[in-house]
Amino acid sequence: VPVLLLGGAHHATRALALHACVLRPGVLRYRAALAIRLSGEAIQSLTFTGPVLAEPTRAWLLQGHGLTLQEGYAATITEYLICAFVTTAMSIAGLLYLVVHFAPPPVVTGIAMGIVCLFSAFLIASAVAIMRRFYLIGTIIAGLARIGLLRGRLWPDMAWINRMEDLLLVTLRDRPARFTVITILEIAAQALLVFELFWLMLALDIVTPASFPFVIEASVKVIGIAFLVIPLQLGVSEGAYALIF
Repeated sequence: VPVLLLGGAHHATRALALHACVLRPGVLRYRAALAIRLSGEAIQSLTFTGPVLAEPTRAWLLQGHGLTLQEGYAATITEYLICAFVTTAMSIAGLLYLVVHFAPPPVVTGIAMGIVCLFSAFLIASAVAIMRRFYLIGTIIAGLARIGLLRGRLWPDMAWINRMEDLLLVTLRDRPARFTVITILEIAAQALLVFELFWLMLALDIVTPASFPFVIEASVKVIGIAFLVIPLQLGVSEGAYALIF
């Protein structure tokens, strides 16, 4: 029962973060935000599309609750990005702890440090783009269009995308108080997962230092990011947990 409650609380907290990402007050009820959160999670968990379909679905569902599609995408991507910032920072901390305290084989150390460098570059590039108000998403989509990956009906409306990114930057750059609240909610959501693992280990009579549940949960975030298109990361997640344990 505690495990089910902690897992449910994780999604409830991320739904609260999504609700906070909607800029227009009074349009979206929390109950609707929770239903949208769970709907997107169902798609991501049960199909091979990962966030590629889950996040647009959330944006489309937000449109059905009085938001424009631009506002829906802005809210959805904002919540996803802030969650990514938190989980990336967790992964960096967890992998560095493993490398420093457990001295894994050189190959594993090299892979871990490569991931740490890649994730650090992601955080730095995101921070620079936010501070300089750089249209990072629009630039990436325009680049894909230029090399021919987006054609026909997929050809992007760059003006529409840039207006959507303006809404996204309102939360990420222009309203630091809102950004702080959402970040705290995302940290709390990840803390619930760490406590869930702590409770499972306690129930299994696995005695470890109090820091180990955080290190384990932070380290497996890499697997979740690398294998997003595998439903529930089935098999991959279990293998990663076994290796880290």
